Amino acid sequence: MNFKKILALMLALIMTFTLAGCGNTDDEQIPAVSGDQQVGDIPENQEETPAETETYPLLQIDGKEVDTDGLIMMTVNGLEIPFDEWRYMYMYCDVNGFSAGSVEYWEAHPEQFENLLAMTEQQVLESHWGQLLADPNGVTLTDEDYDLIEESLQEQRDMFDSVEEYEQTLADSAISEDLLRRLITQSVLGQRAYLDLYINEGAKFAPDDETIRKDLDENFVRVYHVLVSNDHFAEDEEYADADEDQLKEAARSYAEELLAELQGGADIYEMAQTADDPGMIDNPDGYFFTYDYMVKEFEDASFALEPNELSGIVETDYGFHIIKRLEQDDYIDEHWDAVRESYLNNLFNNDVNELLANAEITYWEDYDKLTYESVH
Repeated sequence: MNFKKILALMLALIMTFTLAGCGNTDDEQIPAVSGDQQVGDIPENQEETPAETETYPLLQIDGKEVDTDGLIMMTVNGLEIPFDEWRYMYMYCDVNGFSAGSVEYWEAHPEQFENLLAMTEQQVLESHWGQLLADPNGVTLTDEDYDLIEESLQEQRDMFDSVEEYEQTLADSAISEDLLRRLITQSVLGQRAYLDLYINEGAKFAPDDETIRKDLDENFVRVYHVLVSNDHFAEDEEYADADEDQLKEAARSYAEELLAELQGGADIYEMAQTADDPGMIDNPDGYFFTYDYMVKEFEDASFALEPNELSGIVETDYGFHIIKRLEQDDYIDEHWDAVRESYLNNLFNNDVNELLANAEITYWEDYDKLTYESVH
């Protein structure tokens, strides 16, 4: 997991909302507001218009303004998500996943609103995984972590030419500095949980090296493969009029030709460099994986092979594969530090995904009354 994800997300949001605010000429656009501040204040050299000075409540239910002070929109495993955080994620998902800031979109596609709420919920979960993992396991921030939070916040300020520009951009992005600090804190706390629970000496969830090695030996496999995709010949003039089935049959025939070459002594490593899986270029040592990481047909064929054994044609939704299982004992010994780190990263990612998938979520009592007109 990328520990800078949340911080990068904030920067993307700032740019997204700023550009949307500057570039959208729709007269019906609702200006974003944060707290009691009206954003998008009119510059001194620009004439005011009613559309630009009109204000809107942040939240409305059944056409009535809701007091958002202290309002908790969701709780996740007991963690309260206040309105300002929820709204920030909501607006990001709306602009980037649905309306691009257009009111007309929601007038034409009101049925998509439930999908927007679902995406917002997922974004909230993903932005709080650090605290959801840290709190029940006694992980707390260190003095160095608090210093990092302040440094990161200062980096955000330093991106702007003036305090006024910084504050205006925050407002245009539907975010206060307090919220910005909280989001940065969530990111740093996630990094602390990862290190303390999985990486540092004595980490609570890190198996000892002997256990890791045993699992690698028994439940992992290393393979190299050649892929001929179903549409391998799609750009070939000879198949310009071919339908999907004809292209697939041509791909299968070509894969069978390659298999014959490999059985005759051709080098699979060389062949894979010009095949249809660029991952073989990026992973010269092959794919090293355990169960449930590859499509089933590929996984089953890989684990069925003996070291240095070549498969026949293995068909998946991606196309036609020829797989060679590689030895892994020497590989593990020679790359132990990297293999161990990758193993712990996979363990960590699986645990976080399970944590989020099983999170207990409750909602504000009027949550089911929300419409696309409710949040501004």
